[in-house]
Amino acid sequence: MTTDTPKASSNIIKDLKSIPSPVFYIFAAVAVFAGIYVLGFNAIGLTACIYLLLLVACAAADIKAGIVPDLIVIWIAVLGIIKFFIVESFSASGLVDHLIGTVCISVPMLIITLILKNAFGGGDIKLSAAAGLYLGWKFAIAGIVVGFLIAGIYALFLIILKKTKFKSKIRIAPCLAFGFGMAALYGDLIARLLFWW
Repeated sequence: MTTDTPKASSNIIKDLKSIPSPVFYIFAAVAVFAGIYVLGFNAIGLTACIYLLLLVACAAADIKAGIVPDLIVIWIAVLGIIKFFIVESFSASGLVDHLIGTVCISVPMLIITLILKNAFGGGDIKLSAAAGLYLGWKFAIAGIVVGFLIAGIYALFLIILKKTKFKSKIRIAPCLAFGFGMAALYGDLIARLLFWW
């Protein structure tokens, strides 16, 4: 029992050290500006800023070390709960919306990974679940569509430049983070384009 605690804490420290400072600070500044500029200097805007900062941290860690830190994913999930109960007006339909958001992306990704071995990393699946809890199902779908679109363009770009092969794995957490971030800022617009409502 006692031997697990130091190991767990060292894993957390290792995960947090995987976030490169210069990259994080630059994109963190952009994230804060975007959150306040688009959503305003209010509870929703400030919550979105924290959410975007956490997404930037996940993306930076994946770029540097190929991991999505569990602690940051947990913070995103906790922030989603705080947003629902404090920032948004509580409602049963809203609760269902956020709970569906948790599983509507992550569960299909998990099933695909079980069928096609290593199709997605565990961190990508956990990030999708946490972001879905924060966003709700409609915005989560909007975010994953944008994220996969960016990932597809990035993969095609790498293949054209012969930097990778067709079946090679690429790190998609930065693409997912971008998509989920855009969904937080422009979810209504993206959802209208996708669902025509």
